Amino acid sequence: MFNLHVSDIFSRSFLSISPDLELTDAIDQLIKHNVLGAPVVDESGALIGYLSEQDCLHPLTTNSYFCDGRIQVKEVMSKEVLTCALNDSLLDIAARMQRRHQPKRYPVVEQGKIIGMVERSQVLQALSQSYRSCSAA
Repeated sequence: MFNLHVSDIFSRSFLSISPDLELTDAIDQLIKHNVLGAPVVDESGALIGYLSEQDCLHPLTTNSYFCDGRIQVKEVMSKEVLTCALNDSLLDIAARMQRRHQPKRYPVVEQGKIIGMVERSQVLQALSQSYRSCSAA
């Protein structure tokens, strides 16, 4: 169990969003891909933010009421993003995910660029499999 790392389980396939995308178009993408949020990347693939469903609620309720113009992702995204690296221990990631108000999905970053995502369900599955192998021995 102690030898498991993010590199063992992360997914290279993930939705990313442009900071210039109109907010309702970004929401459509979140819904289409059945995710609660997605990393926001610039043209070079660098991670510059994260857009969650929660980030979308306030501007939609406020701007819908007043019918104020178009909102871009970069106006509402979270700019401080918790990330992980390929060599991070799954035990460390699991400990982070257990804390209140912590993300359930982490962008996997290498040299400032996002290369994948790791989700709580992936961590849970890997730790469960590892635990089962200990019990079987």
